[in-house]
Amino acid sequence: MIPTWTYGRCVVLVTAMFVIPALTVEAQQTCVDRDSLYRLDGDDLLWHNVRAVSADSTHLFVLTQTSPRIHRFDLTDGTHLQSWGQDGEGPGEFQSSSGITLVGDHLFVLDGNQGRLSIFEVTGDLVRTVALREFGMPPMFPHRIHRARGDTVLFGLSVPMGNERSIIAQPFGASATEDLVHQDTVIVYPGRTATLRLTAEGAPGLTLSPPYSPNPKWTPISGGVAFWQGSDSDIQILGFDGVLKSVISLALEDRFEVTAEDKDYWLENEIPQEMFGQQVFEPLREKARRTVDFPRYHPLMFALLGGLDDLLWVRRTPDGWDQVWDVVDMQGTRANRVSLAPGQALMSVIPDHLVLKVTDGLGVESIEVHRCRSLPPGRNP
Repeated sequence: MIPTWTYGRCVVLVTAMFVIPALTVEAQQTCVDRDSLYRLDGDDLLWHNVRAVSADSTHLFVLTQTSPRIHRFDLTDGTHLQSWGQDGEGPGEFQSSSGITLVGDHLFVLDGNQGRLSIFEVTGDLVRTVALREFGMPPMFPHRIHRARGDTVLFGLSVPMGNERSIIAQPFGASATEDLVHQDTVIVYPGRTATLRLTAEGAPGLTLSPPYSPNPKWTPISGGVAFWQGSDSDIQILGFDGVLKSVISLALEDRFEVTAEDKDYWLENEIPQEMFGQQVFEPLREKARRTVDFPRYHPLMFALLGGLDDLLWVRRTPDGWDQVWDVVDMQGTRANRVSLAPGQALMSVIPDHLVLKVTDGLGVESIEVHRCRSLPPGRNP
C-alpha cells in the first residue's frame, strides 16, 4: 500500500496512495531511523491500553489505563525507573486516567470519571489531588489535558451525552500547590458537524457521526491553540483568551479514497458489538450495510498534533490504515511526510525523536522511540 525506499539506516517514507493529483515529493521528506532506539514495556509486560505519553529532557512517562498506572523511563536509554498508580477513589488513585502532561517539575494526571487532577512529583510522590470544579471549571466531562506554554495547561471538556465541547486554558503559577481561580475559555464548539440516526426493529436507536465525516480537531501550538473546525481547509490559531491570532490554509491537494475495507471497518467498529452481553445492535448493522451512504473521499485530517519549530503534524489516514502524517508549516505548506508501519501509531513529537505506540498481533502494546531528523530542502539522506 505504502512503498518504502531504504537509505542505509534511514527510511524515507512517501505515500503514493490514491493521490489526486500526483504529488511532487522532492525536498519534502522526513528521514526516520528504521530501527527504534529502544522499546518500552511496563513492569507487568502486558500493556493493552496506552493512553498518553509525556516527556522532558530526562524522562519519558507512559500512562496505561487497563490497570491505571504511570511508568517512568530514562529518556536516554529507555531504562525503566518506576511505576505507580492504582484503581480507586483515594488520593492519587484513578478510575479513568485519560491524560498526562509534564509542567515543570510536576506530572499532571487527568481522571475523567472523577473529574479531578492528581499532581505528582516526577518521582511519583503525590503533591495534591483536586477536583476540577475547585478551579471553577464548567460541570463538563474532562477528557484531554495538554501543557500549552510555561505553566498553562489546556483541558478538553465535553457535555455528557451531548455535542458541546470546550477548550479551557488554566495557568498554575509557579507552584502546583497554589489555589487557582483564573481561567480562560479558548473556544466552545460542536463535537461533531453532522449526525446520523440509525433505527431498526428489535434494536435500540443509535445516534453517531456519519461515516468518515469531518470532526473538529485541536492541539497546542506556538503559545496558543491550533483549531480545525472541519468545514474547510483552514486551521485557526487562537490565543488562550480565544482571540483569533492567525489562519493557516492547508495546501494539501491529495485525497484518500474510501475503500470497501473502510466501509466494513466502520460498520464493525462504530456500531457497538453488544450491550449487557447481548448483540442487540446487529439489526442496526445489517440495516446500515444497506442504507448508509459513504463519501468517496476521507476528510482532510483525522488528528492534529503540535510539533516543534511551529510545525503541525496532520494525520491524513483513518483508523485501520497505516498512519500517514503530513508535517506542515505555519503557511500551511506540506514540508514533510511520514508513513508509519502497520501496528505503529504516533503518540508524541519530541526533539529529534518520535514516540510511537506499537501493537502486536495479540493486542499487546509497547512504546518505541525512534530518531527522526528533518531533511533541509535540496538535501538527500
